[in-house]
Amino acid sequence: MTTTATRPPLAFRATGSGPAVLWIHGYTMDASIWDELWTLLPGWRHIGVELPGHGQSPPLEPGATLSGVATQVADVCAATGARHVVALSFGSCVALQLAADYPDLVRRLVIGAPTIAGAPSEPGTDKRYRELALLRHMAPRLSATIPAGELLADLWMQSPPDIFRGTEAHPGLRARLRSVIVRHRWDELGTGAMQAVTRDAQTDDDLRRVTAATLVFQGDEDMPTFFDNAARLERVLADCRVKPVPGAGHLVLLERPS
Repeated sequence: MTTTATRPPLAFRATGSGPAVLWIHGYTMDASIWDELWTLLPGWRHIGVELPGHGQSPPLEPGATLSGVATQVADVCAATGARHVVALSFGSCVALQLAADYPDLVRRLVIGAPTIAGAPSEPGTDKRYRELALLRHMAPRLSATIPAGELLADLWMQSPPDIFRGTEAHPGLRARLRSVIVRHRWDELGTGAMQAVTRDAQTDDDLRRVTAATLVFQGDEDMPTFFDNAARLERVLADCRVKPVPGAGHLVLLERPS
């Protein structure tokens, strides 16, 4: 597959041996978040793709679309032979688009914190994005001693919305995630590229194109929006089941890796 020949390829990390599994991280994260889970899952070749604008991948281009991002990820699937996909939070709407647009590439799909493009956002999310964009613009003038990345990471991890609230019970995980988010470049806030991607909507008809056997992990302390998304996927997808995870919030796969 050479569907994105005009764009630089996405970066990915690979480890282990066995059947290939592609892992798609959430917004502002990178492939390093999966290390603990990979340790718990020997016997597989783990491929951690880094989404555009994240980790070592090229920036998210202005005017990018969700289908375009899914196509870039499809190229990684084709190159690595990965036919099983695991995704978290924003990564899950990319994974759903991947499975809908390229059903022959995705046999099994595992989702945590199910996110559906175009579904109602959790209250406070849009406000937080506006705050982040303003802070990115103002940060160099606000502090001469605290790097902009640290200011942005601390704002992003505040509640509400409760994206990171579940990590408060896991200080080590929270510290590791903060160190990853501090590295995030935030270019998409300046270019408007992230808004362009998140404006796309996944309709029920779009989701019905997903043929992969799908398992949704739902933290029982997650935000209400994501319970609604899980119920919708279970209703609409041809082969989908939802597994509740006690004592987990939004970042269920990271909070309860075992």
